[in-house]
Amino acid sequence: MASIKKDKNGTYFFIFNVANDPVTKKRKQYKRRGFESKEEAELALAKLRIELKQNFELLKGTNSKFDSFINDWLTAKKIKLKPSTIKNYEEQLLYNILPYLGDIKITEINEDIIQNYIMKLHKERNLSPATIRTAYGIVAEVLKKALKKRLIKEDFLSDISLPREIKKDRAWSEEDIITFLDAPKRILNLTRHYIGFVISIQTGMRMGEVLGLRWKDIDFNNNLIYVKQTLAKNLDGSYSLVNGGKSDSAIRVIYISESLTDLLHQHKRFLDNEIDIIGNDYHKYNLIVCTQTGNWVHPNNFRRAFRVTVKQLDLPRIRMHDLRHTHATYLLSKRINPKIIQERLGHKNVNILLNTYSHVLPSMQIEAVSKLDELFSKSDQKSDLS
Repeated sequence: MASIKKDKNGTYFFIFNVANDPVTKKRKQYKRRGFESKEEAELALAKLRIELKQNFELLKGTNSKFDSFINDWLTAKKIKLKPSTIKNYEEQLLYNILPYLGDIKITEINEDIIQNYIMKLHKERNLSPATIRTAYGIVAEVLKKALKKRLIKEDFLSDISLPREIKKDRAWSEEDIITFLDAPKRILNLTRHYIGFVISIQTGMRMGEVLGLRWKDIDFNNNLIYVKQTLAKNLDGSYSLVNGGKSDSAIRVIYISESLTDLLHQHKRFLDNEIDIIGNDYHKYNLIVCTQTGNWVHPNNFRRAFRVTVKQLDLPRIRMHDLRHTHATYLLSKRINPKIIQERLGHKNVNILLNTYSHVLPSMQIEAVSKLDELFSKSDQKSDLS
């Protein structure tokens, strides 16, 4: 309870009673005098309230262990995360974070503790650099929040050494792409899911987006695909079709080629024939990539079919997701504006694209220099300087 009064000298003072002092846990009274106006006294009282609250939060956090702090952080963060992302976070906490840092007080965490934690993941667990960086990314975000709350005295995160992540070129060459697109001529019993692979390589769509794509999401008159639905992983590990995408930028429109449009028409006739045979037992999901009964395809089955197809064609082995990388790399090699590629992939900004595909840029730099040489050779400067 607080009160502001005017004393006999004409100045103002306030009295603020705290039911439980953060330190002594006993009732405490704060008095401040000598304010020229009531407004000045009110401002000083408000500042005192904020200061006492911050001190209380600081003291409360002093005894808080890392597991409690990071769980509170994740609970708040869940509001804006997809179920599949939440599950990934929870698995990281369960296997790669809490067993090593969970019992340590948040105020005791320092550079040595975090560096030792990284070394255990690297040396003892033999985790991949990518996995270690993912786990550390979560830890670092939580520690930055602790730093803002003054629970950690020093910002040491920039001094942490992480295992080097060797980027592998997992994109097919143009010749490989041609071989893959010729699969209908090369494989007798081609998987029914082949249409999904072609969509991925020609649009750069994510696997979940391809598996959630419906016929009503395609504008055949204008050769457009509207990415509006995905097959996403739930918290319990199951899958379901959900509206939206991985992020706001994932909801997008993609122009498609005439060759893909023709292949989609051909696939539609194939499915229409199945629907006529199965009748009422056919699932009405309106999916392009589907089972014989029209149901959605489990990602594991989709990946398995892709691996078999790649083996049959004797192509370099890549992951299903690398068809997306192949799409981006091919377009970059053809000097397509990175902004256009970013929009096709559904990246939040062009920097993500440039950072991800930086390995393609050196060859583009070399060609840029050669173009300058051509320009210079045609100018009068060359003859003047010689």
